[in-house]
Amino acid sequence: MTAGRAPRAVLSDHLAERLRGRTVRAAMFWTYQFDPGFFEQEILPVLFDIPLSHAKEIRLLQLEDALAKPPTPIAVYYDGHGLIRQYGPAKLDVERVPVWPNRYSRHNAIFHAKNIFLLVEEEVEGRGRNRGTTEIRRALIFGCLSANLTRTGWWENVEVGHFEELPEGEPSRLRDPLLADLNRLLRTVRSGDDGGNGPGHSALLAIRDFVRRLEMRPTRGFGNLLYPQYWAGGQSLVDFLDDAAGGALRDANLEILSPYFDSGEESKPLIDLVERFAPRRVRILLPRDEKGNAQVSAGLYAWVGERPRVEWGCLPADLGRLGSSQDAAPRTVHAKVYRFFGGGSARELIFLGSPNLTSPAHQARGGNWETGFLIETADPGRLEFWLDPEEEDPGEFQPRDDEQDGSATDAGSPLVIRFDWRTRSGSASWLGWTPSPTLRVGWSGGPLFDLGPFGDDAPVALDEQGAAALERILVSTSFLTVGDGSGESAVVLVQEEGMSHKPSLMTQLQLSPADILRYWSLLSPEQRAAFLESRALLLGLGTEDEELTPRVALGQEMESVFGRYARYFHAFTCLERAVRAALESNNAVEADYRLFGQKYDSLGSLLDRVVADPSPPTACEHQPPGASEAAASAAPAASLDAVDRYLIYLCATQLLRELQHEPRFGDYFAARRADLRAIEERLGRTATFRSGLAAASGPDMPAFLEWFEAKFVKRAESLERESR
Repeated sequence: MTAGRAPRAVLSDHLAERLRGRTVRAAMFWTYQFDPGFFEQEILPVLFDIPLSHAKEIRLLQLEDALAKPPTPIAVYYDGHGLIRQYGPAKLDVERVPVWPNRYSRHNAIFHAKNIFLLVEEEVEGRGRNRGTTEIRRALIFGCLSANLTRTGWWENVEVGHFEELPEGEPSRLRDPLLADLNRLLRTVRSGDDGGNGPGHSALLAIRDFVRRLEMRPTRGFGNLLYPQYWAGGQSLVDFLDDAAGGALRDANLEILSPYFDSGEESKPLIDLVERFAPRRVRILLPRDEKGNAQVSAGLYAWVGERPRVEWGCLPADLGRLGSSQDAAPRTVHAKVYRFFGGGSARELIFLGSPNLTSPAHQARGGNWETGFLIETADPGRLEFWLDPEEEDPGEFQPRDDEQDGSATDAGSPLVIRFDWRTRSGSASWLGWTPSPTLRVGWSGGPLFDLGPFGDDAPVALDEQGAAALERILVSTSFLTVGDGSGESAVVLVQEEGMSHKPSLMTQLQLSPADILRYWSLLSPEQRAAFLESRALLLGLGTEDEELTPRVALGQEMESVFGRYARYFHAFTCLERAVRAALESNNAVEADYRLFGQKYDSLGSLLDRVVADPSPPTACEHQPPGASEAAASAAPAASLDAVDRYLIYLCATQLLRELQHEPRFGDYFAARRADLRAIEERLGRTATFRSGLAAASGPDMPAFLEWFEAKFVKRAESLERESR
């Protein structure tokens, strides 16, 4: 801000730089307002160091793949009133959990915290006795921000944030308060799960387990510098600041950035801060709208001006505009900062995070769920105000409705609806503090079903008709409307589970069997990303961003009969290796995606494509050498003859037999009997090609096939093992 003292960065760029060379193993976001479409399209890609398409549809497909293989648990916890639908519905395998901090009381408290938790790991050179080797090192990147998970929060507003890194095995001052806040959230969101029938909270649990293993460190470090302190409620903000660094905060200058204030003609939080810390001078940002009108009441504006040593301030012009030109639109200031500096010392301490200068944000009990960091600058340099004195009187006063960001709204409903794609069943829970009326649930296309009234928060199963209706619309949207007969309706976001069994995002992307087998064989994320993009573009998908998306010219491929069959065997070997690796590392989700899922490259999808043509060609109708990949994708069924289909059937049979015969995988397959029956039913349809092949090839063929199958399905042993 003034004199360039306030650091500036683009949030996405800052996160990408912190993640460079690292792999995200779990991620969790806390927010008040949540735009699920924006989160998936623009924020989620920052977490994955993979090449992504410019076309939105293809990019989402690539992210779907990255989330599943191996599975990366990602969760968003948001206030139930904070849904934004600007960028569309949720589509990816992300836990989306509404939080209702006031569900058992009449307080208008909201979940206003804005935190980011990234559990990362990287391969580093060993230390000490392990020098010369590599080892995996983990850390938690933990941030407190003022920005919501929305377009305005990440791209347009003036926001503030700070990140701390908690390395594995090192003590941290943040350990105890952070662990308490994680446990508090888990208790709050699990209270309506009825014994765990809700979200798995796998990201939250993984992060909590990491924090548990840390050690707590003293308050101060080298040179008496204050270690970062985390505020997570439990006491008022002024009490927290006093307990953490009271002496260093007194007799300093105080600078406050807050977009929201109490609606009255004075500010109790400001009174508390001034009385507790007796600052020499106080400068407060005057929030203005795009027309320059003050977004506070005339009474509050005058009251601040009458306070001794207190004045209004403004941002430097270059930071207050969306562009560099003089006529660029003004930026909304959404940052929340309490900066103590100078005065009787040469120190600078900054509290930043989610709390506005409002009573619900500052109070200990009955207030909002807020979080923030108190940090001390190691080398503050020249200590001056960031804000310039406000010299322009406001033309008009247009107070902001604090319900937009500071207290509860009526935009949401405490109705929670879940759908499990694995069992194709749904349930509903009511998390309100009073019993519900009869509720009419619908979507943009019309009504779906009625629910309630609910007497408690125990989940109620949807009937077969309701579950079928929900499954039908979830293919295109995850937003539902909820009305109580009064004419008003609220919006809820369906919590989807068992996403491995949800149909693929792009039902138009019907890969041919040859494409699926080739995709299994690709080793690197870059190869898989390029392959998906080439196939999607070939089918004309993702054309809305055509000017940004390079066209891929697919060459022709000459392949011998030996190469053709070898490719089948190699693809199934790669699939088996991937499933084994997933099960050995307890990644059951990845195994589900690959074996039983409904995605474009799952084993079940391959078998469906193999039997897609009702009139399969005979054994002599091989695709001629040199046929292009484009032809294979355009007519997937015709690219396979009876021999191809028969070999794929045998490979799939052998794969499942080998995996099921592994004792260590017994529990996994025992829990998936229904999935196995579905795959075996597909295999039964594929096996019909055996009879057609036998009938078209002479009287000796049935006996040959019987001998061949016994030898093929049984896994061959190496000569070295046989010689022992």
